[in-house]
Amino acid sequence: MKDRTLYLSEKEGLEVIRDGPSLWIKEEGKAGWRVPLPLVGHVVIIGNVRLDASTITLFTENNIPVTFMDKKGNEIALTIPCNHGLNSHYEEQKSLLAHEERIERYKNWLISERRKVQLKVIWKLSRRMGLSVRKIGLREEAYRTFIKKCISAPEKRSKIVKSVISGFFKEMILKSVISAGLDPHIGIYNRRDNFGMVLDIFIAIEPEVDLQAVQFLRTARVEDYVVFSSTGWELTSAGMRDVVQRFENKKKLTQRLIDSILDGLFETMRNLRSLPARRSELIS
Repeated sequence: MKDRTLYLSEKEGLEVIRDGPSLWIKEEGKAGWRVPLPLVGHVVIIGNVRLDASTITLFTENNIPVTFMDKKGNEIALTIPCNHGLNSHYEEQKSLLAHEERIERYKNWLISERRKVQLKVIWKLSRRMGLSVRKIGLREEAYRTFIKKCISAPEKRSKIVKSVISGFFKEMILKSVISAGLDPHIGIYNRRDNFGMVLDIFIAIEPEVDLQAVQFLRTARVEDYVVFSSTGWELTSAGMRDVVQRFENKKKLTQRLIDSILDGLFETMRNLRSLPARRSELIS
């Protein structure tokens, strides 16, 4: 099953080349190894990794999204197949923008999904806070304040960690959105943004990013893993391995959460189609 993520992180002497329908990975001082593409569902490239253009083509030919990140966790680029036939729900997504009431109800649904995830995260981090929230409810500002209190590391370090984890989550969401036949660029909350639908789904799932960041910063050797270099703060190779391992350990749970939100999205689209459309939609 194509659910594995291939992580390629900057290393001295690392080179990735296309070898027929597979990848051949070479590393200085080590024997090369082959990666059969049918095993790969996602690719994350971190830092300056040497690879030829045909390798990127191989990924896109097989509907495998590729995320390019720097060591600071910034997403540099995303590549996806240029195949408009994948977006079988394009018209349904576009119809959500046909009426203000549809947009408003969609946004309310998305925020309610975010609240559900926030409550689960709070409960995992603090039973006391969880009980309090059950009594008085939860506001976005209160949630953000709570997460900040849970993070003991300086903001510059914690920001790098969260940025890297966010990139991994968005890459998973992108793959799921494409697999579901949705247009990744038609968002409602993030309207007119590149990968708008990916960013919409990320709004709902972002509290899980907070949870993984808090857990990493509480237990990891942050001072050894997040260091200041000539280009600013960045994760070391050991720190990146730790983040990746934690992310992979929870990957099945993350996928179930993404699938649940996408199921809710399709149900919401069906329900909102019953609302009246604008005259322009009726004409088209």
